[in-house]
Amino acid sequence: MDERLLYSKIIGLVKKSTPLKVDISKPEIENVTEKIKCIDLEYLNQRTKSNPKLMMEMISLYLLQTPPLISAMKQSLLDKDYLLLHSSMHKIIPSFSIMGISPDFENMARKIENYSGAQRLKPEIEEMANELESICEQACKELEIEFNIIKNRIS
Repeated sequence: MDERLLYSKIIGLVKKSTPLKVDISKPEIENVTEKIKCIDLEYLNQRTKSNPKLMMEMISLYLLQTPPLISAMKQSLLDKDYLLLHSSMHKIIPSFSIMGISPDFENMARKIENYSGAQRLKPEIEEMANELESICEQACKELEIEFNIIKNRIS
């Protein structure tokens, strides 16, 4: 895909969404430093050519879209709504590689997507969903910190 086309699509999506308000007064570093960092922004750096504004837009997009997708995943498991589960997983999968989250979690999301597409759930699906929820929550905390670091550099 042409980088300019990708950039214009990203900008279009970001402009449609509400602006992200991140509290920079007190980042919760203590919880994040206890765990191994789950994000690696090297790929995002490469794709954006280290453009801080574009990086902030991509991070904002992740922070806006991921929590509702995780909520949809949880609710669809409770409701046995295979279509919603499949859709949620399909939408969240690309974000793992963009934000440098381990391919193991992308593979978990693909398994859930495949099982929900076939309208059958194995017992381990709920466990995988819990792991995805946990890693996405950790990624959001880490990305809020990264967002603030980038924002402070360009201010």
